[in-house]
Amino acid sequence: MTTAQVICAGIVTVDLVFSTGAEVALREKNRALASRMVPGGCALNAAFAIARLGGRATLAGMTGDDPFGDWLRQEVAAAGVDARLLGVRPGVTTSRSAVLVAPDGERTIINDRPEALYAEGLSDVDLGDAGAVLTDTRWPSGATDLLAAARAAGLPGVIDAEAPVGHAGEALRLASHIAFSEQGLAEFAGGADAAALARAARDLGCWVCVTRGPAPVICHDGTELTEQPTFPVTAVDTLGAGDVWHGAFALALAEGRPEAEAVRFANAAGALKTTRRGGADDLPDRTEILRLMEDYPR
Repeated sequence: MTTAQVICAGIVTVDLVFSTGAEVALREKNRALASRMVPGGCALNAAFAIARLGGRATLAGMTGDDPFGDWLRQEVAAAGVDARLLGVRPGVTTSRSAVLVAPDGERTIINDRPEALYAEGLSDVDLGDAGAVLTDTRWPSGATDLLAAARAAGLPGVIDAEAPVGHAGEALRLASHIAFSEQGLAEFAGGADAAALARAARDLGCWVCVTRGPAPVICHDGTELTEQPTFPVTAVDTLGAGDVWHGAFALALAEGRPEAEAVRFANAAGALKTTRRGGADDLPDRTEILRLMEDYPR
């Protein structure tokens, strides 16, 4: 069996992560319990997750021509991710994020993403033998180009619809599968519940779902609503968990699994990611995910 490939397009960042012992006090000095620098960004985290799960991942995005960009490209190569679509924008700084991780594992992100990094889309997209594509709303023109190519090829085209989504309307209407965050769905459909998801499904005419942290994922296939339970774990760091979810979901589709199975697989992957501290450098593998799924049969 050929190993499934997914092309992931979107934001690529350097994450400066600070673990705090208490809620951060604004306008005061706060001391971190620990800190680290890790590769980050929706597309990069998803690509790293796919590689860790035994798939083949190609990363499409942009870095600047600075030391941060050099370091990111080294990390991408070390992770076994294909960087043929990872470009370098001369004279622009690489996107960076300050990430504060609270004692309960929830994270706050402050991102500096120069607009010039993603001013252009993807030209002459070659999907090769990809089985699916995955995009996010941070690079609307790139997402539009990649999803258009996937639609023309009859491949699953997944978009991580995290707020803001308004500027990515063209990409949303090219996708075959849309995974909303609660904020993204609220912006698009005026709510984050089942009724709002049904409105989104009718409007967009494709398979949609909304991820809700530890709450069940609500799905709509154009005909009916279903729910997929998540897995009971103790979260210590939610950084990157959603991106891992999207990578696992897209990989499962590329492997030919139906949506219900893909969501369950992604739920297990995302849950396990929250149980460990770290970004793209600390990801669950397929054996761990299958074990968790066996521990909690349907």
